[in-house]
Amino acid sequence: MAKAPGVFSGGLCCLSNQSFNSPMPLGAHLPTSKGFAAALLNAQQLGLDCLQIFSKSPRQWNAAPLDAAKVADFRAKWEASNFTPLVAHDSYLINLAATNPEVREKSIAAMIDEVERADALGCDYLVTHCGAHLKSGEEVGMKMLAASLVEVLEKTPDLKVKIALENTAGQGTTLGGPFHHIGTVLKSVGSPRLSVCFDTCHAHAAGHDIVTDLESVLADFEANIGLHNLGVVHLNDSKGKLGGHLDRHEHIGEGGIGREGMRAILNHPKLKHLPFILETPEVDTKIADNIVMVRELQGA
Repeated sequence: MAKAPGVFSGGLCCLSNQSFNSPMPLGAHLPTSKGFAAALLNAQQLGLDCLQIFSKSPRQWNAAPLDAAKVADFRAKWEASNFTPLVAHDSYLINLAATNPEVREKSIAAMIDEVERADALGCDYLVTHCGAHLKSGEEVGMKMLAASLVEVLEKTPDLKVKIALENTAGQGTTLGGPFHHIGTVLKSVGSPRLSVCFDTCHAHAAGHDIVTDLESVLADFEANIGLHNLGVVHLNDSKGKLGGHLDRHEHIGEGGIGREGMRAILNHPKLKHLPFILETPEVDTKIADNIVMVRELQGA
């Protein structure tokens, strides 16, 4: 799915930006209300290098099948671009850690659909939340999550898209705040089709001090998950305080992580080669400002 640089064939050239010569691809989660190809064009005009999308509404269980002609058009334009990777995010409703049989079966079916849609679009990664154990206990939740992922993978054996488990803010009974939750599931499933997405806001909210002790956080990540499993970084500042478990994204440099915290993350030798995806608020009006800030901090 990764590709050599090319030229966008849609008649419009993308804006020049410094990232094409940078090892760090920068992207954003952009709306697809006008279609997948329109989201790619939007990303090009913003001077980005990669893209994250929803393949369907994240707040609904069901969706109409993908339009084959529109998918073909999007994939042709994507392949002709110099963009990589393409990332999808799954539905917020899915809970693969659920013990309730009805919820679990519905979540597995929805996840299989998400995997199939992401693969059809040519996505490299499908980001998913780890789910919540809903008071059944962390150990039970991790076992259910692992078993659900095994079933999803077994029922999509020929697909290439990787499922990236995202760390969480650790709110309520959600799994994925402590790194060992994700590491345990990865080891239990043991599939090369699993990867990890590291969200900076979630890490800060869960109590990982990426501002003043980034080295220790990365050492913890390496010990429990392995940095070789890290595929994508969600780059978000945090409205909440360190360890406050508030999952609320903030504009880059304006939250609890701040400019210097973001600068350290963007330029860290163990991270700076990875794709960074912005999920900052007010994407329609503020995304360009966040991109400018990242480019400034990245080059510092």
